[in-house]
Amino acid sequence: MFLGAAAILYFWAGHHYSGTPPPALPGESCDGGLWSHVYRPKRLRILSPCTSVVGRVVSVQRAEDGDLHIELEPDDASVLNLVNAMHGGRHLVAEVVCEHAPERDDIKAVCAGLAQGVAAPAVGERVRVTGSYVTDRESGWNEVHPVARIDKLR
Repeated sequence: MFLGAAAILYFWAGHHYSGTPPPALPGESCDGGLWSHVYRPKRLRILSPCTSVVGRVVSVQRAEDGDLHIELEPDDASVLNLVNAMHGGRHLVAEVVCEHAPERDDIKAVCAGLAQGVAAPAVGERVRVTGSYVTDRESGWNEVHPVARIDKLR
């Protein structure tokens, strides 16, 4: 009985949190050159090279690798996969690469020469984040990384 209920719950959650990429955008909507500034890019599996996700900003944090991590509560939960739902608080992370000076020397070279023009949104703002939609192979969740643009919405 328990196994049957667990299986039904697992299949429901897997369907509800399918990790479906949003509709693709033309490549010129994203800056493909940002990939040369992504630290260890092979850890990211590209699901859509250029797309947008709309949602409300839940948190904004500056990471030691120089990236700005923005947690979104997406309008469309289908962009979340099961790992986002279970371990990511039903949020989608969006990463603006090299937004600030990295702390580690091995990452400084990756960020060299990039002047990031993406302004950090405030917690509570509704935004459209445009960039590559990927699965982080280390964490297992989906995210937008690297972010090419953030538009504030009303």
